[in-house]
Amino acid sequence: MTSKCSWRAAMLAVASAILATAPFATAQIPTGQAPPHKAHPPATAESIAQGKQIFDGTCAVCHGIDGSGSNGPNIQGAARTMGPEGLYNRVWGGVIGSGMPSFSYLGEDKIWDVVDYVGTLGQANGGAVTGNPQAGKEVYASSGCSSCHSIDGKGGDSGPDLSNIGSERSATFMRDEILNPGTNKPNGEPGLTSRAAYGGYRMYKVTLEDGKTVTGTRVDESSFSLQLRDAHGNIISVDKLKAKSIDVLGDGSFMPSYKGKLSDAQVNGLVAYLATLEVKQ
Repeated sequence: MTSKCSWRAAMLAVASAILATAPFATAQIPTGQAPPHKAHPPATAESIAQGKQIFDGTCAVCHGIDGSGSNGPNIQGAARTMGPEGLYNRVWGGVIGSGMPSFSYLGEDKIWDVVDYVGTLGQANGGAVTGNPQAGKEVYASSGCSSCHSIDGKGGDSGPDLSNIGSERSATFMRDEILNPGTNKPNGEPGLTSRAAYGGYRMYKVTLEDGKTVTGTRVDESSFSLQLRDAHGNIISVDKLKAKSIDVLGDGSFMPSYKGKLSDAQVNGLVAYLATLEVKQ
């Protein structure tokens, strides 16, 4: 047999193997309808707390920490419209043709925990918007927010883009970030496989061999180096092999707290202004 014939025979064997396993592989792809499972157990404070941990590590990056939306849609009203069983099916099977993957690997108990937590989202409608948007726009300008944040391409880039923040975050979330920045970043559940790890604007503190420290948000990382952006926007590359320690600052943020710096009226106005920044139709 010539080498060309041998190559063709090998390719036919590979193709036959793929076709032979195709039905099995297809059967493993969730269809959106979960297989038989136990009925929804009554929600408890413990199941809600456990569901929040899982949500923070797997769901918040797309749906927002408070469920008000980000890369994915607002799901604060999902429990009312879909019911527990509908939510279970959605978490188990995902949404075919969208960015929503299947989380069937979590298993029944953890999926029901997520369902219980999602049922608590938006119970207070995300907080009321009571301030004056025009006054809030002036607060945004006078407080130097644009030095870090951008709106429609104008401003800094060391903080999140706020062009569509009104569509992505609730009033309660925005108020919390203004007064207590960094406290709402999800850290995930230790040991839980995360399909979409939330790393945006997470802060790191690196202690070098000489005792000096470098603090910044992660820009990029490899097996040997870590690139951080410091408070002034400078990119610093750290040799991980020469670092004494690399620590994640869970609640760290370069954004200053405006608690005590802005009046209640100014905070409410700023929230009202940010709430007007929505996706342009």
